[in-house]
Amino acid sequence: FVAALRDWHRRHPPRAAGLEWPEEVRRAQATGAFVAGGLEGGHRLPRHQLLLEHGALALGKRAAAALEALPRQDRECRQKQAFYQSQIVVYRAMAAYGRRWGRFLAQHAAPAADPVRQAELRAMAGICRRVPAFPARTFRQALQATWFSVLINDAECSGTATSFGRLDQYLYPYYAADVRAGRLTPAEALELIECLWLKCYRTFDFHHATVGGLTPDGRDGTNELSWICLEALERLRTPRDVAVRIHRQTPEPFFRRALEIASLGLGRPDFWNDEVTVEALLRKGFPLEDARDYAPIGCVELTIPGQCNSRTMGHAVNLAKILELTLHGGRCPRTGHLVGASEPTDFASYEDLHAAYRRRAATCIRMALEQNFRAYRFQAENLPFPMLSACTVGCLESGRDVMNGGARYNPAGVNLFGVAHVADALAAIRTLVYQEGALPLAALRQAMNEDFHDREPLRRMLLARAPKFGNDDPGVDRVAADEVAFYCREVSRMPTPEGGAHLPLIFGTSPQSVYGMGPATGALPDGRPAGQALATSCNPAHGRNLSGLTAELNSVSSIDFRAAAGGVSYIVDLDPSLVDGPRAIERLAAALRAFFGRGGMEIGINVLREEDLREAQRSPERHRHRMVRVFGFSAQFVSLRPELQEYVIAASRHRE
Repeated sequence: FVAALRDWHRRHPPRAAGLEWPEEVRRAQATGAFVAGGLEGGHRLPRHQLLLEHGALALGKRAAAALEALPRQDRECRQKQAFYQSQIVVYRAMAAYGRRWGRFLAQHAAPAADPVRQAELRAMAGICRRVPAFPARTFRQALQATWFSVLINDAECSGTATSFGRLDQYLYPYYAADVRAGRLTPAEALELIECLWLKCYRTFDFHHATVGGLTPDGRDGTNELSWICLEALERLRTPRDVAVRIHRQTPEPFFRRALEIASLGLGRPDFWNDEVTVEALLRKGFPLEDARDYAPIGCVELTIPGQCNSRTMGHAVNLAKILELTLHGGRCPRTGHLVGASEPTDFASYEDLHAAYRRRAATCIRMALEQNFRAYRFQAENLPFPMLSACTVGCLESGRDVMNGGARYNPAGVNLFGVAHVADALAAIRTLVYQEGALPLAALRQAMNEDFHDREPLRRMLLARAPKFGNDDPGVDRVAADEVAFYCREVSRMPTPEGGAHLPLIFGTSPQSVYGMGPATGALPDGRPAGQALATSCNPAHGRNLSGLTAELNSVSSIDFRAAAGGVSYIVDLDPSLVDGPRAIERLAAALRAFFGRGGMEIGINVLREEDLREAQRSPERHRHRMVRVFGFSAQFVSLRPELQEYVIAASRHRE
C-alpha cells in the first residue's frame, strides 16, 4: 500500500498547476522580499492516539455511519459523501497495511533457524496483525501503531516531517501497565525506543518527538518514558529531533540530564519554555487545555497535536530586503523590479525613513498573505490529505478534509527572516546618518550599490560604530523587538479563510538564508556585503555577538515571543569548554532558567569548535559521528553541502 502510494507520488507529484500567481507577486518574490506559496505538502502531526485507542476498523465504521446518515440533495453533502468514502478507503488500507506486514513476518518466522529469532518474528507478526486495525493493548503494540501512523502519513506527503508529538505522554499508560503486569522492563522499553530512533535515522526526516512539559490539566508531565527517550538519544548519538518542554515545576534532575545530553554536541535536544509558549497560544484563542498540549512539528513549528491542519511556513518575509528596497525608492537594484509604490529616496529624518520602511513591509506582508489565501483555496479544492484527515480531530465530525476546514483548529504559520540585519541596519542609519551626521544617506546608498568596493573604511565604521543586536544593547535590541512586534501585528490582521489565526513564526532556515534570500539581498547598512548568507531566525548576525553568552541571551529575550505563537528557532553556539563538567552544566542551567524567566521561548545548543569542524572537512570518514544543529534540525556535519558547512563554522566563531 505505502510502496504503491509512493510510486503514485513519484509519477504524480503535487503541483500548483492552476494556482494563480499575479505578476506583482512574481516580481516581488524575484527580488527576495518574500516567498509565498501557502501550499502544504508535509510538516504534519496527526493524532496518533486515534489509532492507538480506537483502531482503524472502528474509525472506518464511524465514517461509514456518517456517510449513511448524509442526505443526498445538495452539493455540500455530495462533497461530504466523497470525503467519507475516502476515509473508509483509508481506514481499510491502514488495517490492510498492518496485516500485510503480519503475513510477511510470519512467512519469515517459519524457516528461521534460530529459535529466539523465530519467536521474535512471530511476536512481531502478531502485533502487526492487531495494529493499526484494532486498538493497542500493550506498549509494543502502541509503539508499532504509532510508527505505522507516521509511515502512512509520510507516504501521503512523500515523506516530509511527520512528527510524533508528545510521545512520552500518550505511550506512558501502555508502558506503565506493561511494567506493572511484568510484560515489560525499563531496559526493554529503552531498546524499543532505540529501535524507533534508528528507524527514523534510516529514513532520515524531521520526525520530531516532544518530551516533558505540562499536562492539559496543568501538572508536570515528566515520566519514566521522558527519561528513557533522552537516554536513547544519548546512547545512539544519531540525528534525532527531540524537544524538551520546561516549566517552573520541571524536575531539576531531568532538566540537568537533558542539558548533559545537549552538551555532547548532538545539536539536541532543544528546550521550550512552557510558560511563554502556552501564553502565546492562549493569545491566539486556543483553549488552555489544548495550549498546554502543544508540540513542535518538523523543526520548530508549533501546533496542537492532531487538532490542527498542517499549514506551517506558508510564507517567509525578508525584512532585510524590504529595507534595501526602501532605501532605493521601492526598486530592487538587482532585478529592477518595483515592489509596491515608488517613493523618494531621500528622507529628512530617521522617522520618515522608518515610516517608509514600515509601509513597504506592510505591503509585502499583505501580498504574501494574499498569495497564501489563493493557495489555501486551491489546496482545499485540488490537493486533499485523506490520510492526515483520518488522524485529525474534527474531520470525521465535520465531514471535511483537513485542508478544507475540517480540523478543530485552522491556523497557519508564517515565517519571518532578517530580524538581526534589519535591527543592525536601522540602528546604523539612526546612529551614523541622523544622530551623528557621520555619513550622508546618499553616500551610504552609493556604497551599498557598489558592494562597499573601495569603501572598506566606511564598511568598518558601520560595523564598529553602530550598536549590534546580540550584545545586550538596549537601543538596538528595542529595534529588533519593535520590528518583530510590528510583523506579528500585521499578520494577525488577516485570519485564514476558515477563520483561524495566522501564527507568526520567527524561523529563517539556513538553506533559504544561504541559497535563497541571502544571495537575493544586496549590501546592507549594517556592513553586510551583498549576497552573504543572512542570520537565521532571531540569532544575531555572524561575528557580531561579541559580548558573551549572557549578553546574547538578554538581547534575544528582549523580543516578545508571546506574540510569536507559530514558534521560534534560536541556536546558541558554545565552545566545548563552556559545557565541560557538572559545574559548567549547573551554570548553563542557571543561564537557561534566567533566559526563560526573561521571556525566551526556545533554545537549541550547538557545541562546536572550529578546528574540530575543519578536521571533519578534511577527514569526513573519521567524523561521521559529529552532529550539528543546522536551523531546526540536527544533521551529520559531513553530510551537509560545503556552503552549509561554512555557514555552521561561521556561527561557531566569536563565542567566549
